[in-house]
Amino acid sequence: MRELDRTAVENFAIAEELLMENAGLAACSVIETELGIQGKRFVLICGTGNNGGDGLVTARKILSMRGTASVYILGDKQKFKGPSKTNLEIITRLPVVLKQLNEGSMESLKIEMAHCDAVVDALFGTGLSRNVEGAYLDTIQMINRSGKKVFSIDIPSGVNGDTGRVMGEAVKADYTITYGVPKIGNILYPGYDRCGKLFVSHISFPPSHYGKESLKIETSTPARLTARDKNGHKGDFGDALFISGSSSYYGAPYFCAYSFLKAGGGYSRLAAPRSIIPSIAERGARSYLPPRRKQPPGASR
Repeated sequence: MRELDRTAVENFAIAEELLMENAGLAACSVIETELGIQGKRFVLICGTGNNGGDGLVTARKILSMRGTASVYILGDKQKFKGPSKTNLEIITRLPVVLKQLNEGSMESLKIEMAHCDAVVDALFGTGLSRNVEGAYLDTIQMINRSGKKVFSIDIPSGVNGDTGRVMGEAVKADYTITYGVPKIGNILYPGYDRCGKLFVSHISFPPSHYGKESLKIETSTPARLTARDKNGHKGDFGDALFISGSSSYYGAPYFCAYSFLKAGGGYSRLAAPRSIIPSIAERGARSYLPPRRKQPPGASR
């Protein structure tokens, strides 16, 4: 993703400010579609990197769409750079609640969350490489306990973008808006489970940029099955013997033998202890016999 950003700037002259503006616009588009913005109150929690910058743009867009935005910044404001710093300067001049998040303002954040309609998570991006702790951990836990709809920008804060691993604790989002292409952390568990409904916005990248073969990741390729002979019989599709089971456990041998047939096998044989054969045979018979029809009152079978 860093390479996509770099080549967008260098090869296509797409300014970083424009990419960040489009990221915030994409986030607001999802918020508007899924929840609505006008007349609603939002709490935005921003870090000091580009993810936080995307959050600042989102706050400005919410304001322009007649919503109310309260922005809490976690981290040293001096670390804002480039377009993120520009958007911080813009937001300080707008009628937006802007607070530094620390031990003294945690209670204020808790109150704001209790009265808002949704939380926007712009704390960490995809570059997180160590477990969250301290005020970051407290903030993520507060988001998860809030009971509010949560929109995460790019990836839920606390999820490793390269692996999907939860770094100690992670935001449980209802919606995630990711940019350019889905990150590995968006599509592999347990990160996938934290994303909620995933939206992808290309933020003005041309198709040749995000559709490259080199970006594609193959996670699983099912074996290609040969065509099945419609005139075949059970002897044409394999004959398997399962030796399985014990005196107290008959589920495993039954499912092993039955799964061979369900997968297309022709003839399934099962060797099991004598004591469990009647139970397995009865269960197998129930699997193949059609259900009995209910008879009307007074009718005989």
